[in-house]
Amino acid sequence: MSSLWLWVALGFYSLGLAHALLTVARRRQAWFRSALLAFGLGFIFHFVALVEHGLALGRFPVTNISEATSLFAFLLTLGFLVVYWAYEMTSLSVFAFPVVFVMTLASALSQRPAVPVSPLVKASWVPVHVSFALVGYAALILACLAGVMYLIQERELKRHQPHAFYYRLPPLDTIDRLGARALTVGFPFITLGLLIGAVGASGAWGPDWIRDPKVALSFVLWFIYLLLVISRVSAGWRGRRAAVLAILGMVMALASWSANYLSAHHAFLGH
Repeated sequence: MSSLWLWVALGFYSLGLAHALLTVARRRQAWFRSALLAFGLGFIFHFVALVEHGLALGRFPVTNISEATSLFAFLLTLGFLVVYWAYEMTSLSVFAFPVVFVMTLASALSQRPAVPVSPLVKASWVPVHVSFALVGYAALILACLAGVMYLIQERELKRHQPHAFYYRLPPLDTIDRLGARALTVGFPFITLGLLIGAVGASGAWGPDWIRDPKVALSFVLWFIYLLLVISRVSAGWRGRRAAVLAILGMVMALASWSANYLSAHHAFLGH
């Protein structure tokens, strides 16, 4: 990973973090426009870091935990910018900015000198599998953040004197639609990522690939993702129940991500 440009991106992301902390402390929106500009510049420099690093290695940079975390943070930043463009949901920044900052910081601190990677990691299906899965994860995080916002807004509406900041939260219906659309976008990506990974792993590792803890938890996550989509489309779940289920789905996603450290076959993501 290009240390210089990633740290420059992190510097701009830190202004977004400061905005979020000040907003929470003062309970009203603090200099959002400046923070959004800084966040956008961070996104640009983050993209430069990814491209430069990929060109230097001669491969797509997703072969270790630092690279995967960096790409994850980049995709989440892109997701926030798309959501803001579509909804002008300024209050989402209070939740998204800190997450992006922490993930980028973790990536920057975990950088290691380039080492040779196995031929399997260089296989063409690996970056596609990881990238699609990360898009699915990023969409699930956005759905989870929408769920958190929904529960906060719902609680504040029941207060006799809600805090000033929470008047800036979008209507419950808007938050609910964001959660639904994030899942709608993310589910095809995580499904394709899982299918590509399953086909590639079965050919590379033989019949034992299904016993890998990362693989098992990934299928559990996909099933929960499917339940999230079905609960909205078929069962008509909305509001509080859908918000709580999205948060639980995010908990399962964290468990699936953590399984990289327990996996023999996914060990390349554990370094």
